[in-house]
Amino acid sequence: CCLCPVPYHIMYCITLCLHVAVCTCKAPFIIFSNRHEIRRIDLHKGEFSVLVPGLRNTIALDFHLNQSTLYWTDVVEDKIYPLTSFEVVIQYGLATPEGLAVDWIAGNIYWVEITGMYSSCILFWTDWDASLPRIEAASMSGEGRRTIHRETGSGGWPNGLTVDYMERRIVWIDARSDAIYSAMYDGSGLIEVLRGHEYLSHPFAVTMYGGEVYWTDWRTNTLAKANKWTGHNVTVVQRTNTQPFDLQVYHPSRQPQGTRRLDGKGPCSHLCLINFNQTFSCACPHLMKLQSDKRTCKESRKFLLYARQIEIRGVDIDNPYYNYIISFTVPDIDNVTVVDYDAVEHRIYWSDVRTQTIKRAFINGTGQQIFKTNLFDCGSEIPPDLPNAHGLAVDWVSRNLFWTSYDANKKQINVARLDGSFKNAVIQGLDKPHCLVVHPLLG
Repeated sequence: CCLCPVPYHIMYCITLCLHVAVCTCKAPFIIFSNRHEIRRIDLHKGEFSVLVPGLRNTIALDFHLNQSTLYWTDVVEDKIYPLTSFEVVIQYGLATPEGLAVDWIAGNIYWVEITGMYSSCILFWTDWDASLPRIEAASMSGEGRRTIHRETGSGGWPNGLTVDYMERRIVWIDARSDAIYSAMYDGSGLIEVLRGHEYLSHPFAVTMYGGEVYWTDWRTNTLAKANKWTGHNVTVVQRTNTQPFDLQVYHPSRQPQGTRRLDGKGPCSHLCLINFNQTFSCACPHLMKLQSDKRTCKESRKFLLYARQIEIRGVDIDNPYYNYIISFTVPDIDNVTVVDYDAVEHRIYWSDVRTQTIKRAFINGTGQQIFKTNLFDCGSEIPPDLPNAHGLAVDWVSRNLFWTSYDANKKQINVARLDGSFKNAVIQGLDKPHCLVVHPLLG
Protein backbone atom coordinates (compact mmCIF):
# COMPACT_ATOMS: atom_id res chain seq x y z
CA CYS A 1 0.00 0.00 0.00
CA CYS A 2 2.18 2.87 1.27
CA LEU A 3 4.71 3.68 3.95
CA CYS A 4 4.65 6.55 6.44
CA PRO A 5 7.36 7.92 8.69
CA VAL A 6 6.98 7.44 12.45
CA PRO A 7 4.80 8.51 14.25
CA TYR A 8 2.19 8.85 11.51
CA HIS A 9 -0.40 6.14 11.20
CA ILE A 10 -1.44 4.13 8.13
CA MET A 11 -5.03 3.04 7.56
CA TYR A 12 -5.68 1.02 4.43
CA CYS A 13 -8.04 -1.39 2.68
CA ILE A 14 -11.11 0.10 4.34
CA THR A 15 -13.99 -0.87 2.07
CA LEU A 16 -17.19 1.13 2.15
CA CYS A 17 -20.39 0.83 0.13
CA LEU A 18 -18.69 3.00 -2.47
CA HIS A 19 -15.58 0.78 -2.58
CA VAL A 20 -12.48 2.72 -1.65
CA ALA A 21 -9.12 2.01 -0.06
CA VAL A 22 -7.66 4.68 2.22
CA CYS A 23 -3.94 5.18 2.61
CA THR A 24 -2.88 8.33 4.40
CA CYS A 25 0.07 9.74 6.30
CA LYS A 26 -1.53 12.60 8.23
CA ALA A 27 -1.03 13.00 11.96
CA PRO A 28 -4.12 12.40 14.13
CA PHE A 29 -5.44 14.54 16.97
CA ILE A 30 -8.39 14.40 19.34
CA ILE A 31 -11.12 17.04 19.43
CA PHE A 32 -13.30 17.05 22.54
CA SER A 33 -15.76 19.30 24.36
CA ASN A 34 -16.02 20.06 28.07
CA ARG A 35 -19.29 21.98 27.88
CA HIS A 36 -17.75 25.47 27.67
CA GLU A 37 -14.78 24.83 25.35
CA ILE A 38 -13.73 22.66 22.44
CA ARG A 39 -10.13 21.50 22.75
CA ARG A 40 -7.59 19.77 20.55
CA ILE A 41 -4.99 17.18 21.69
CA ASP A 42 -2.09 15.99 19.57
CA LEU A 43 -2.16 12.19 19.94
CA HIS A 44 1.59 11.83 19.62
CA LYS A 45 2.94 14.90 21.41
CA GLY A 46 0.21 15.06 24.07
CA GLU A 47 -0.05 18.83 23.68
CA PHE A 48 -3.48 20.47 23.87
CA SER A 49 -4.91 23.81 22.75
CA VAL A 50 -8.31 25.50 22.88
CA LEU A 51 -10.09 25.56 19.52
CA VAL A 52 -13.34 27.27 20.54
CA PRO A 53 -13.66 29.12 23.89
CA GLY A 54 -16.63 30.74 25.58
CA LEU A 55 -19.38 28.23 24.72
CA ARG A 56 -22.57 27.80 26.75
CA ASN A 57 -23.32 24.07 26.81
CA THR A 58 -21.68 22.11 24.01
CA ILE A 59 -22.47 18.38 23.99
CA ALA A 60 -22.03 16.69 20.60
CA LEU A 61 -19.48 17.40 17.90
CA ASP A 62 -18.32 16.03 14.56
CA PHE A 63 -16.26 17.23 11.62
CA HIS A 64 -16.08 17.31 7.81
CA LEU A 65 -12.43 16.70 7.05
CA ASN A 66 -12.39 17.66 3.37
CA GLN A 67 -14.10 20.96 4.16
CA SER A 68 -11.98 21.53 7.30
CA THR A 69 -15.19 22.23 9.21
CA LEU A 70 -16.06 21.35 12.79
CA TYR A 71 -19.71 21.19 13.89
CA TRP A 72 -21.10 21.18 17.41
CA THR A 73 -24.44 21.34 19.21
CA ASP A 74 -25.42 23.68 22.04
CA VAL A 75 -28.23 22.26 24.20
CA VAL A 76 -28.89 25.57 25.97
CA GLU A 77 -29.38 27.53 22.77
CA ASP A 78 -30.65 24.44 20.87
CA LYS A 79 -28.51 25.28 17.85
CA ILE A 80 -25.86 23.67 15.65
CA TYR A 81 -22.75 25.71 14.79
CA PRO A 82 -19.81 25.32 12.36
CA LEU A 83 -16.29 26.39 13.32
CA THR A 84 -15.54 27.99 9.94
CA SER A 85 -17.93 30.93 10.27
CA PHE A 86 -19.64 30.77 13.69
CA GLU A 87 -22.91 31.30 11.82
CA VAL A 88 -25.72 29.07 13.05
CA VAL A 89 -26.32 26.11 10.73
CA ILE A 90 -29.51 24.84 12.39
CA GLN A 91 -31.40 26.99 14.89
CA TYR A 92 -35.10 26.13 14.70
CA GLY A 93 -36.91 22.95 15.68
CA LEU A 94 -34.12 21.56 17.85
CA ALA A 95 -34.78 20.17 21.33
CA THR A 96 -31.65 19.20 23.26
CA PRO A 97 -29.63 17.86 20.30
CA GLU A 98 -27.27 15.43 22.03
CA GLY A 99 -26.24 13.45 18.95
CA LEU A 100 -24.56 14.71 15.77
CA ALA A 101 -23.09 12.93 12.74
CA VAL A 102 -21.65 14.35 9.52
CA ASP A 103 -22.16 12.44 6.27
CA TRP A 104 -18.93 13.37 4.51
CA ILE A 105 -19.86 11.47 1.32
CA ALA A 106 -23.23 13.10 0.54
CA GLY A 107 -22.53 16.32 2.46
CA ASN A 108 -25.40 16.07 4.96
CA ILE A 109 -25.72 16.52 8.72
CA TYR A 110 -27.76 14.19 10.92
CA TRP A 111 -28.76 15.11 14.44
CA VAL A 112 -30.86 13.49 17.13
CA GLU A 113 -31.70 13.76 20.79
CA ILE A 114 -29.81 10.46 21.11
CA THR A 115 -26.48 9.21 19.86
CA GLY A 116 -26.05 8.36 16.19
CA MET A 117 -23.26 7.33 13.82
CA TYR A 118 -23.03 5.91 10.34
CA SER A 119 -20.86 3.64 8.20
CA SER A 120 -21.13 1.58 5.00
CA CYS A 121 -24.28 3.49 4.06
CA ILE A 122 -25.79 2.51 7.41
CA LEU A 123 -27.07 4.87 10.08
CA PHE A 124 -26.75 3.52 13.63
CA TRP A 125 -28.36 4.99 16.74
CA THR A 126 -28.97 4.17 20.38
CA ASP A 127 -32.29 4.21 22.23
CA TRP A 128 -32.65 4.48 26.01
CA ASP A 129 -36.16 3.01 26.01
CA ALA A 130 -36.62 1.92 29.64
CA SER A 131 -38.47 -1.23 28.61
CA LEU A 132 -36.12 -2.14 25.76
CA PRO A 133 -32.79 -0.29 25.57
CA ARG A 134 -31.29 -1.06 22.18
CA ILE A 135 -29.18 -0.11 19.18
CA GLU A 136 -30.89 0.21 15.82
CA ALA A 137 -29.77 0.62 12.23
CA ALA A 138 -31.24 1.74 8.90
CA SER A 139 -30.07 3.00 5.56
CA MET A 140 -29.13 6.65 5.53
CA SER A 141 -32.47 7.43 3.91
CA GLY A 142 -34.27 5.79 6.84
CA GLU A 143 -35.22 2.60 5.00
CA GLY A 144 -34.72 -0.93 6.31
CA ARG A 145 -34.92 -0.02 9.99
CA ARG A 146 -34.00 -2.89 12.31
CA THR A 147 -32.79 -3.61 15.83
CA ILE A 148 -29.27 -5.01 15.88
CA HIS A 149 -28.71 -5.21 19.66
CA ARG A 150 -31.12 -5.52 22.58
CA GLU A 151 -29.71 -4.90 26.03
CA THR A 152 -30.89 -7.70 28.31
CA GLY A 153 -28.04 -7.71 30.82
CA SER A 154 -26.85 -5.12 33.31
CA GLY A 155 -26.68 -2.33 30.72
CA GLY A 156 -29.40 0.02 29.59
CA TRP A 157 -27.81 3.43 29.04
CA PRO A 158 -25.95 3.19 25.70
CA ASN A 159 -24.35 6.60 26.05
CA GLY A 160 -21.87 6.71 23.17
CA LEU A 161 -21.55 5.03 19.78
CA THR A 162 -18.85 4.90 17.13
CA VAL A 163 -17.77 2.85 14.11
CA ASP A 164 -14.67 0.74 13.51
CA TYR A 165 -14.49 1.09 9.72
CA MET A 166 -11.58 -1.32 9.33
CA GLU A 167 -13.28 -4.20 11.17
CA ARG A 168 -16.83 -3.28 10.12
CA ARG A 169 -17.95 -3.19 13.73
CA ILE A 170 -19.77 -0.75 15.98
CA VAL A 171 -18.41 0.13 19.41
CA TRP A 172 -20.49 1.60 22.21
CA ILE A 173 -20.26 2.46 25.87
CA ASP A 174 -22.95 1.88 28.47
CA ALA A 175 -23.12 4.32 31.39
CA ARG A 176 -25.25 1.97 33.48
CA SER A 177 -22.96 -1.06 33.38
CA ASP A 178 -19.85 1.16 32.93
CA ALA A 179 -18.60 -1.01 30.10
CA ILE A 180 -17.41 -0.86 26.47
CA TYR A 181 -18.88 -3.28 23.93
CA SER A 182 -18.20 -4.15 20.30
CA ALA A 183 -20.24 -6.04 17.70
CA MET A 184 -20.49 -6.58 13.95
CA TYR A 185 -22.80 -4.31 11.96
CA ASP A 186 -25.59 -6.89 12.21
CA GLY A 187 -25.15 -7.27 15.99
CA SER A 188 -23.34 -10.61 15.83
CA GLY A 189 -19.93 -11.26 17.37
CA LEU A 190 -20.67 -9.29 20.55
CA ILE A 191 -17.68 -8.84 22.87
CA GLU A 192 -17.21 -6.97 26.12
CA VAL A 193 -14.05 -4.91 25.65
CA LEU A 194 -13.71 -3.44 29.14
CA ARG A 195 -15.71 -3.19 32.36
CA GLY A 196 -15.20 -2.05 35.93
CA HIS A 197 -12.05 0.00 35.42
CA GLU A 198 -11.19 3.07 37.49
CA TYR A 199 -11.27 5.32 34.41
CA LEU A 200 -14.47 3.72 33.10
CA SER A 201 -16.76 4.67 35.97
CA HIS A 202 -19.34 6.83 34.12
CA PRO A 203 -18.46 7.03 30.40
CA PHE A 204 -20.19 9.49 28.09
CA ALA A 205 -18.72 9.41 24.54
CA VAL A 206 -16.51 7.03 22.55
CA THR A 207 -14.47 7.03 19.34
CA MET A 208 -11.86 4.89 17.57
CA TYR A 209 -8.45 5.27 16.06
CA GLY A 210 -6.22 2.46 14.81
CA GLY A 211 -6.17 -0.36 17.34
CA GLU A 212 -7.45 1.68 20.26
CA VAL A 213 -10.76 2.89 21.62
CA TYR A 214 -11.03 6.36 23.23
CA TRP A 215 -13.69 7.59 25.65
CA THR A 216 -14.61 10.40 28.02
CA ASP A 217 -15.55 9.73 31.65
CA TRP A 218 -17.58 12.05 33.87
CA ARG A 219 -16.69 10.66 37.27
CA THR A 220 -12.94 10.90 36.80
CA ASN A 221 -12.98 13.89 34.38
CA THR A 222 -10.66 12.09 31.97
CA LEU A 223 -10.12 11.17 28.36
CA ALA A 224 -8.77 7.62 28.26
CA LYS A 225 -7.88 4.91 25.75
CA ALA A 226 -7.40 1.13 25.66
CA ASN A 227 -6.90 -1.75 23.23
CA LYS A 228 -10.06 -2.03 21.13
CA TRP A 229 -10.19 -5.86 21.42
CA THR A 230 -8.96 -6.70 24.91
CA GLY A 231 -9.36 -3.48 26.89
CA HIS A 232 -5.73 -3.79 27.98
CA ASN A 233 -3.28 -0.92 28.42
CA VAL A 234 -5.76 1.63 29.76
CA THR A 235 -4.08 5.04 29.53
CA VAL A 236 -5.23 8.51 30.52
CA VAL A 237 -4.85 10.81 27.52
CA GLN A 238 -6.03 14.02 29.22
CA ARG A 239 -7.40 15.12 32.59
CA THR A 240 -9.93 17.95 32.68
CA ASN A 241 -11.22 20.27 35.40
CA THR A 242 -14.81 19.83 34.25
CA GLN A 243 -16.81 16.96 32.83
CA PRO A 244 -15.72 16.08 29.27
CA PHE A 245 -18.46 15.38 26.74
CA ASP A 246 -18.11 14.32 23.11
CA LEU A 247 -14.80 13.50 21.42
CA GLN A 248 -13.59 12.71 17.89
CA VAL A 249 -10.26 11.73 16.38
CA TYR A 250 -9.59 14.13 13.53
CA HIS A 251 -7.87 12.07 10.86
CA PRO A 252 -8.65 10.98 7.25
CA SER A 253 -8.99 7.36 8.35
CA ARG A 254 -12.08 8.38 10.32
CA GLN A 255 -13.80 9.61 7.13
CA PRO A 256 -12.89 7.21 4.27
CA GLN A 257 -13.71 8.70 0.89
CA GLY A 258 -15.91 7.17 -1.80
CA THR A 259 -15.29 6.89 -5.52
CA ARG A 260 -17.92 9.57 -6.12
CA ARG A 261 -19.20 12.51 -4.13
CA LEU A 262 -22.80 13.64 -4.01
CA ASP A 263 -22.15 17.10 -2.52
CA GLY A 264 -25.50 17.07 -0.76
CA LYS A 265 -27.70 16.97 -3.89
CA GLY A 266 -26.39 14.62 -6.58
CA PRO A 267 -29.29 13.88 -8.97
CA CYS A 268 -31.80 15.33 -6.48
CA SER A 269 -33.14 18.87 -6.47
CA HIS A 270 -32.45 19.21 -2.74
CA LEU A 271 -31.41 16.36 -0.41
CA CYS A 272 -29.70 13.21 -1.64
CA LEU A 273 -29.62 10.37 0.91
CA ILE A 274 -27.58 7.20 0.51
CA ASN A 275 -29.39 3.85 0.43
CA PHE A 276 -28.04 0.34 0.66
CA ASN A 277 -26.30 -1.11 -2.42
CA GLN A 278 -24.96 2.24 -3.64
CA THR A 279 -28.41 3.56 -4.55
CA PHE A 280 -29.88 6.88 -3.43
CA SER A 281 -33.16 8.45 -2.35
CA CYS A 282 -34.19 12.06 -2.76
CA ALA A 283 -35.79 13.93 0.12
CA CYS A 284 -37.23 17.38 0.65
CA PRO A 285 -36.76 20.05 3.31
CA HIS A 286 -39.66 21.41 5.33
CA LEU A 287 -42.55 23.00 3.42
CA MET A 288 -41.72 21.07 0.25
CA LYS A 289 -42.99 17.79 -1.20
CA LEU A 290 -41.33 15.20 -3.44
CA GLN A 291 -42.89 15.01 -6.88
CA SER A 292 -43.77 11.89 -8.91
CA ASP A 293 -40.31 11.77 -10.53
CA LYS A 294 -38.92 11.03 -7.02
CA ARG A 295 -36.17 13.61 -7.57
CA THR A 296 -37.77 17.06 -7.57
CA CYS A 297 -39.08 18.96 -4.55
CA LYS A 298 -41.75 21.63 -4.94
CA GLU A 299 -43.16 24.03 -2.40
CA SER A 300 -46.41 22.94 -0.78
CA ARG A 301 -48.46 24.55 2.01
CA LYS A 302 -50.95 21.75 2.68
CA PHE A 303 -50.42 20.00 6.00
CA LEU A 304 -52.20 18.98 9.18
CA LEU A 305 -51.43 21.27 12.13
CA TYR A 306 -51.90 19.88 15.63
CA ALA A 307 -50.78 20.60 19.18
CA ARG A 308 -50.11 18.61 22.30
CA GLN A 309 -48.94 19.84 25.67
CA ILE A 310 -45.29 20.60 24.88
CA GLU A 311 -45.22 20.46 21.10
CA ILE A 312 -46.78 21.82 17.91
CA ARG A 313 -46.36 19.80 14.73
CA GLY A 314 -47.38 20.07 11.10
CA VAL A 315 -47.50 16.74 9.27
CA ASP A 316 -48.23 15.60 5.74
CA ILE A 317 -51.94 14.81 5.41
CA ASP A 318 -51.17 11.70 3.32
CA ASN A 319 -48.24 10.60 5.50
CA PRO A 320 -48.72 11.61 9.16
CA TYR A 321 -45.22 10.38 10.09
CA TYR A 322 -43.63 12.99 7.82
CA ASN A 323 -43.07 16.35 9.53
CA TYR A 324 -43.97 19.07 7.07
CA ILE A 325 -42.76 21.92 9.26
CA ILE A 326 -40.21 22.09 12.04
CA SER A 327 -41.52 21.12 15.46
CA PHE A 328 -42.19 23.89 17.94
CA THR A 329 -41.25 22.54 21.36
CA VAL A 330 -39.53 23.40 24.65
CA PRO A 331 -38.49 25.96 25.75
CA ASP A 332 -40.88 27.90 23.48
CA ILE A 333 -43.77 25.56 24.32
CA ASP A 334 -44.76 24.89 27.94
CA ASN A 335 -48.45 23.93 27.99
CA VAL A 336 -50.10 24.73 24.67
CA THR A 337 -53.89 24.37 24.59
CA VAL A 338 -54.94 25.71 21.19
CA VAL A 339 -53.36 26.52 17.85
CA ASP A 340 -54.50 28.35 14.70
CA TYR A 341 -52.84 29.79 11.61
CA ASP A 342 -52.86 32.71 9.20
CA ALA A 343 -52.40 31.46 5.64
CA VAL A 344 -51.78 34.97 4.30
CA GLU A 345 -48.65 35.69 6.37
CA HIS A 346 -47.80 32.01 6.90
CA ARG A 347 -47.87 32.34 10.69
CA ILE A 348 -48.94 30.03 13.49
CA TYR A 349 -50.68 31.36 16.61
CA TRP A 350 -50.95 29.44 19.88
CA SER A 351 -51.92 29.90 23.52
CA ASP A 352 -49.84 28.66 26.45
CA VAL A 353 -51.90 28.49 29.67
CA ARG A 354 -48.92 27.85 31.93
CA THR A 355 -47.06 30.99 30.90
CA GLN A 356 -50.38 32.79 30.23
CA THR A 357 -49.20 34.02 26.86
CA ILE A 358 -50.29 33.95 23.25
CA LYS A 359 -47.44 33.59 20.79
CA ARG A 360 -46.98 33.56 17.07
CA ALA A 361 -44.22 32.56 14.65
CA PHE A 362 -43.73 31.95 10.96
CA ILE A 363 -44.22 28.33 9.91
CA ASN A 364 -40.50 28.06 9.15
CA GLY A 365 -39.77 28.69 12.85
CA THR A 366 -38.55 32.27 12.58
CA GLY A 367 -40.01 35.48 13.97
CA GLN A 368 -41.40 34.16 17.25
CA GLN A 369 -43.20 36.89 19.23
CA ILE A 370 -45.36 37.25 22.35
CA PHE A 371 -48.85 38.76 22.12
CA LYS A 372 -49.19 41.68 24.56
CA THR A 373 -52.52 43.29 23.53
CA ASN A 374 -50.72 46.46 22.60
CA LEU A 375 -48.29 45.01 20.03
CA PHE A 376 -46.45 41.75 19.49
CA ASP A 377 -42.89 41.94 20.75
CA CYS A 378 -40.19 39.80 22.30
CA GLY A 379 -40.94 40.69 25.94
CA SER A 380 -42.12 38.35 28.66
CA GLU A 381 -44.61 40.52 30.58
CA ILE A 382 -47.99 38.78 31.09
CA PRO A 383 -50.84 41.09 30.01
CA PRO A 384 -54.04 41.22 32.09
CA ASP A 385 -56.40 39.75 29.46
CA LEU A 386 -54.67 36.43 28.72
CA PRO A 387 -55.40 34.14 31.71
CA ASN A 388 -56.78 30.70 30.76
CA ALA A 389 -56.83 31.43 27.04
CA HIS A 390 -58.14 28.01 26.00
CA GLY A 391 -59.81 29.28 22.82
CA LEU A 392 -58.17 31.15 19.95
CA ALA A 393 -59.16 31.87 16.35
CA VAL A 394 -57.69 33.89 13.47
CA ASP A 395 -60.06 36.02 11.40
CA TRP A 396 -58.25 35.85 8.08
CA VAL A 397 -60.61 38.34 6.38
CA SER A 398 -60.60 41.25 8.83
CA ARG A 399 -57.07 40.42 10.06
CA ASN A 400 -58.11 40.10 13.71
CA LEU A 401 -57.37 37.60 16.48
CA PHE A 402 -60.10 36.35 18.85
CA TRP A 403 -59.38 34.55 22.12
CA THR A 404 -61.20 33.49 25.28
CA SER A 405 -60.06 34.31 28.81
CA TYR A 406 -61.34 34.06 32.33
CA ASP A 407 -60.26 34.71 35.90
CA ALA A 408 -62.04 35.72 39.11
CA ASN A 409 -63.14 39.06 37.66
CA LYS A 410 -63.29 38.82 33.87
CA LYS A 411 -64.83 36.01 31.81
CA GLN A 412 -64.94 37.10 28.19
CA ILE A 413 -64.09 36.79 24.51
CA ASN A 414 -61.48 39.29 23.32
CA VAL A 415 -60.40 40.62 19.96
CA ALA A 416 -57.39 42.56 18.69
CA ARG A 417 -55.59 43.19 15.45
CA LEU A 418 -53.18 40.44 14.40
CA ASP A 419 -50.30 42.65 15.49
CA GLY A 420 -51.81 42.92 19.01
CA SER A 421 -53.12 46.47 18.69
CA PHE A 422 -56.64 47.83 19.48
CA LYS A 423 -57.71 45.15 21.95
CA ASN A 424 -61.38 44.97 22.94
CA ALA A 425 -63.77 42.61 24.77
CA VAL A 426 -66.59 41.66 22.39
CA ILE A 427 -68.55 39.34 24.71
CA GLN A 428 -68.53 39.49 28.53
CA GLY A 429 -70.30 37.82 31.44
CA LEU A 430 -69.38 34.25 30.51
CA ASP A 431 -68.48 31.43 32.90
CA LYS A 432 -65.46 29.44 31.66
CA PRO A 433 -65.17 29.97 27.89
CA HIS A 434 -63.01 27.40 26.15
CA CYS A 435 -63.34 26.54 22.45
CA LEU A 436 -63.66 29.26 19.84
CA VAL A 437 -64.04 29.26 16.04
CA VAL A 438 -65.00 31.95 13.53
CA HIS A 439 -66.66 32.14 10.10
CA PRO A 440 -65.64 35.62 8.89
CA LEU A 441 -67.23 35.26 5.45
CA LEU A 442 -70.67 35.19 7.11
CA GLY A 443 -69.87 37.99 9.56
